[in-house]
Formats: sequence, C-alpha cells, structure tokens
Amino acid sequence: MQAKGCFTQDKFIAGKSLRDIEKILGFKEGRLARGGYVYALTRLPEKNEFQVAGYTNVSLHNFKMPKDLNVDVLRRNAMELWELKGWNRLVKVVPIIPHDKTKPDDEQYPHARGVPQWVVTKELPCMVAGALGTYPDGVYTPKY
Repeated sequence: MQAKGCFTQDKFIAGKSLRDIEKILGFKEGRLARGGYVYALTRLPEKNEFQVAGYTNVSLHNFKMPKDLNVDVLRRNAMELWELKGWNRLVKVVPIIPHDKTKPDDEQYPHARGVPQWVVTKELPCMVAGALGTYPDGVYTPKY
C-alpha cells in the first residue's frame, strides 16, 4: 500500500476520539462518521519528497509559506523529528467519506486546532496503523 498527501505525527491523534481527530486535523464535522483508517509510512520521505505545510489551524488550501523563512532549514528540522515507529511516526488519516469535489474546500476543511502537517508529494510505502470506527466517540488506538 502507498500514500501521499497530508501527514502529521501519531502523537497528535493517538488516543483521541474521531470527533476530536476531525477538529485536530481540520475535517468538517461528520467526515469520519463512517470511519476511516490511519496509514503510517514505512519509509520516511527524503528532502525532495515532501513540502512543509505549516499547522492545521490554517487549511492547506489557504496556506502560504512566509517569505522570511528558510524552507530548507524547516525541512531539515522536520526530518530530525520523524521516526518510523512510535509517537513521532508520520501518519495520514483517510476517511471513508471521500473529498467532495462539488463542495468548496473551506466548507470541507475548516480551521483546526493547529498540529504540524507536511505534504508528502510522492507515493510512499505505508501500513495500516489503525482503524477508525464508532463515530463520534470511538478512539484511535495505534498499532505499533
């Protein structure tokens, strides 16, 4: 299995309810109503395989990199935080309810609580780290 797109670290969603995960990551309320999966990368991205995407309190479609920041330093700092196992591994939440191309992004991806996110730009190998079910109070319990 492979994945790309928005990733965060496991520590920000582990032990959280599905409703809380929606609020943390910036999914519209109810997006996880049918559940979903958490994918964990089994190979870390190289410097040219991801983009810095700030925090989830600014939806990705609204994110603009501040001009006075050194992106190479931000990438290097991020890469030093990542691991393949445990709290610091990179994970992606994939809801069963897909993105709706007929609705505006602002409606589907409201401002969130503000955890770091990165955009993996190349399909990378991953595994299922957990299943999300029992909305809204079901809890994500990661598999390590």
